[in-house]
Amino acid sequence: MKMLFALLLAGLLSACATAPGSAPATTTQSAQPTEAATPPQPTGVQWRYINSRSYDALNAGLGNSHRYESGIGWIDVYVYDMKRTNWLPGVADPQFDEHFKSTIAEVQRATAQGMYASAKIGPTRDVQIEGLTFRTISFRLVHARDNKAYDSYTYLTARNGRLLKYRMSFNAPAPANVDAIAREFIERNVRTGPDTPVGTRNLRST
Repeated sequence: MKMLFALLLAGLLSACATAPGSAPATTTQSAQPTEAATPPQPTGVQWRYINSRSYDALNAGLGNSHRYESGIGWIDVYVYDMKRTNWLPGVADPQFDEHFKSTIAEVQRATAQGMYASAKIGPTRDVQIEGLTFRTISFRLVHARDNKAYDSYTYLTARNGRLLKYRMSFNAPAPANVDAIAREFIERNVRTGPDTPVGTRNLRST
């Protein structure tokens, strides 16, 4: 299992390498899911599909990723199962919390190894988006290579028996309406299908 986590992390970090770096330090977890009281106004941000990658070629269970970019940042969408196809929906699976924490620990390890100059972690919370409960966390990260800072937001849930993760990255400071931007993208992506985006090209093995 540790090998699977390490391989999945490698995919996450390689995706981030095309722009500033990432990593954390401490967590605070809220008890109850929260949801916007009123429908948010359209943000006007346009996301463009870039490419897709397959990590299953390295090891079954690591799934695929799909990248989107805009003028304000980039988003990587990961669909994978860790060799399970029966993950309970949302955050309800007994193994979900362990997996969520492992993604944080791996990034912290990368920071300790010098990939990132510094990293600050925000609180963990559960949010409802498009009928799913997502566990989300934010990071303020400084890449060791060029000392550039960026804000990273991770949203993780289980859907249709598999894990679904959104990693959103913005040059720091992130837009003031970043929560609305994230919600808008995730809502649209879940509705249209995160597994195979419109215009998906042949998957690149990584």
